[in-house]
Amino acid sequence: MVAFDSQITVRRTRYASEETGWAVIEAADADGAPLVLVGPLSHLEERERAHVVGTWVEDRRYGPQVKVSAATPLPPTDAATLTAYLVRVRRVGPRRAARLIDLYGTSGVLDAVDADPQAAFAAAGLGRAAAAEAAHSWERMRVTRRLHLMLAPHGLAYLVPRIHEALGDRAHREVSARPYELTSVFGVGFAIADQIARGLGRPIDPRERARAGVLHLLSEAERGGSTCLPLEGLLASLRELLGHLPGAPLLELPGELPGAPLHELPGELPGAPAGAGLIDTLSASRDVVRDGRWVYRRQTAELEAELAGRVNGLLCAPGSGRLRPRQAPDPPGTANDGDGLTGEQRTAVANALTHRLSLVTGGPGTGKTASIRAMATLGRARGARVLLAAPTGRAAIRMTEAAGVRAKTVHAALGWIPGEGPTHDADDPLPCDLLIVDETSMANLELLVTLLRAVGATTHVVLVGDADQLAPVGAGKPFAELIASGIVPTTRLTHIFRQAAGSMIVQGAHAIRRGKLPSFTLADGMRRDLFLIERADPIRARAEIVSLVAERLPAHYRLDPVTDIQVFAPVYRGELGIDALNQALRDALNPEGRPLRGGRLRLGDKLMMTGRNLHELGLMNGTLLRMLDEVEGSSEDDGALILGAEEGAIFRLAPEEAERLKLAYACSVHRGQGIELPVAVIVAHPAAGAFFLRREMLYTAVTRARMATVIVGTRDVLARAVRTPDTGRRHSRVADRLVAARG
Repeated sequence: MVAFDSQITVRRTRYASEETGWAVIEAADADGAPLVLVGPLSHLEERERAHVVGTWVEDRRYGPQVKVSAATPLPPTDAATLTAYLVRVRRVGPRRAARLIDLYGTSGVLDAVDADPQAAFAAAGLGRAAAAEAAHSWERMRVTRRLHLMLAPHGLAYLVPRIHEALGDRAHREVSARPYELTSVFGVGFAIADQIARGLGRPIDPRERARAGVLHLLSEAERGGSTCLPLEGLLASLRELLGHLPGAPLLELPGELPGAPLHELPGELPGAPAGAGLIDTLSASRDVVRDGRWVYRRQTAELEAELAGRVNGLLCAPGSGRLRPRQAPDPPGTANDGDGLTGEQRTAVANALTHRLSLVTGGPGTGKTASIRAMATLGRARGARVLLAAPTGRAAIRMTEAAGVRAKTVHAALGWIPGEGPTHDADDPLPCDLLIVDETSMANLELLVTLLRAVGATTHVVLVGDADQLAPVGAGKPFAELIASGIVPTTRLTHIFRQAAGSMIVQGAHAIRRGKLPSFTLADGMRRDLFLIERADPIRARAEIVSLVAERLPAHYRLDPVTDIQVFAPVYRGELGIDALNQALRDALNPEGRPLRGGRLRLGDKLMMTGRNLHELGLMNGTLLRMLDEVEGSSEDDGALILGAEEGAIFRLAPEEAERLKLAYACSVHRGQGIELPVAVIVAHPAAGAFFLRREMLYTAVTRARMATVIVGTRDVLARAVRTPDTGRRHSRVADRLVAARG
């Protein structure tokens, strides 16, 4: 690539996104030659000069462009350009603009207004109200520019739109005054906030730095699945994160409660580690909650306590009269006949009709779906309004097909409105007498609390799932904890039905759940749908996976290799990591796809939406997509990426959101735990993070397939995985709270 480092003058903005800061502009270089710039440029104005650094790239559709990494505005040098800029401010016309230039000069007027907008406009002759209005207009005009100037030197210009959205039109002033508050902005971690704070050129407030460090560690723990951290571990991590600032040892920071040195703050446990008082200081200011040896972010502690309270409320409240046992027999053919149901399934149905809250858990082939169908059938036969829901669209489709009742995603059932949240809540509960939620093991703490808030005063709730699967993405593991508490009526389905019992996948999954290595030898009466292909050399193993996905499996099962087969791997790096597999699989499955977005994506690629959910589009984190087309932007239209999803759904995604699309020929089990496809290929190899492949991950991956699961790797890695449960890695205390409340 050829570097570009020059001054330019902006001629015209072709496209600019206020949400991301990404823009396409026409400009002239120092010699007046025309050129096109793409990148984080929305802060630049037409006719403005800037110093731009980037690289020349060749776009197959648009020709040569400069891909910009940094663009620093240069101050105007003539009064005419300054006047044209200043008159864009409300209440500032040519006369006031000229007055400002006279007062502060062409080289200093912008800085003078930036320093104190209201005072500057008042000095130019505006009255108090008009000066305030002009100052507000100025802040709106300058915020992205000032943020860019503040962040671009650190390579952080891409954060400007997020920070502006989160902090508003005074974002640049907020960042300058309190840089560590940036840790509350999505995508800005402690390291970035610390980098910005150090770049401001003034002494760092150790109290704010320590507070930001604690909140960062708790937020990172939540991203890893925990709702809280033990005090000792939190403080140890804090020492490692912060180190020591000159003159301010970590645990002797100022800022304690009035009259109480840190080491004498109330609430410390006997023998608590030094620094516990720091946490108590933050607790007193309501930044965190300390419950004995456990520390939470306040919002998460409140959610966990709310879940325990709502569960206890359901267990103690009377149920719907429509679901009570009737004197007259139920109509023939309903679940009450017991036809085809085991005793365990009848117990699950009885619990659903008797208790306001009940749980059903079981592995593959144990009849969870039949139990749901029986509950729904009997509930409707008794005149009850039945609502079926699941966390993902794919799970809702399966639920609909199996139960004969239309199921919705949890978000659709709640009537989620983008930017506002759910329509249904405690004031407007879900219109049903019986709510059955499948795949509840995928629901994290926040989702389950949001759902239970919308449960009516007499509605019965049945949560169905597999407690042995991976814990959900996000904080908490509420389904598993409700079962572990022993307080909520729970049915464990253990009987494997005959049709499922003939599947090696089902038998292998149950062996894994028990900590045993599955059998790969075909026995009499079994269906061969579970395979192990041993390849010790990682390069040969990768070639084997590509051959399986691109040729042999599609030919044998008559499947589409992109839409019907999913590869799962434990880690991203290495010869058998997700990144290398995605590249190799794309080269085999989509070699001629037209490059998009600078070549990172191709037309026809298999992709996955990552990051936050886009409720306004119905696109959730983990959704599998196919790149169908790219629509070029114009002056009237921003352009779009056209993406296809399951069941023929089509989505238009803004081009700047492309960074959230990741290749998905291969993915992690965590990202793909909601996927169910005909064939799964699982990597279990020493070169693919064998340490990270654990029992729950393997169990979940094996059960993603309906027709066949193929494991490529070594038997030793498999044996280690089934022996290693994923215990102690996720802290959550719903069960403790329930037990304490009942005791």
